Amino acid sequence: MSRSERLPGPGLAKVQRPPLLQRRHIELVTCSTGRLHALFESADVLSEGSTRDEGGALVYYGSTSLHVALPSDAPLAALLDRALALDPHLRLRALRVAHREAAARAGGPLGPMQAEIRCGFAPRAAAVSFALTVDVTARVLITTDRTARA
Repeated sequence: MSRSERLPGPGLAKVQRPPLLQRRHIELVTCSTGRLHALFESADVLSEGSTRDEGGALVYYGSTSLHVALPSDAPLAALLDRALALDPHLRLRALRVAHREAAARAGGPLGPMQAEIRCGFAPRAAAVSFALTVDVTARVLITTDRTARA
């Protein structure tokens, strides 16, 4: 096989023995659960969405936005933005709020939910807030009279 006929990419390499020890530095950040709960209790929640008939089943499509006002003792914006975007407790709380809002608008219990979460700072007139937007797609399991009219 000529050199021009070979596949692109790295060639063969001799296997070497892995090192005995490896060091890895990671940074773990989480929010205080009590304070996070209090912030979510006072969050502004805005939801929109509706159901559509797809192949004989009702499917809910919607979006929920949460605007969480940050306390005055919040750390620097860059650190807080990264911490909040990666904190699994915050993401789970946002999913729960979005699921509750979606179920109320869909008119019945929802099946497995697909969600996409976007987050970041949202400057407001009175204070700086953190915005979470959850886009939701879920199948409605049981329909009621209310959903049949929607």
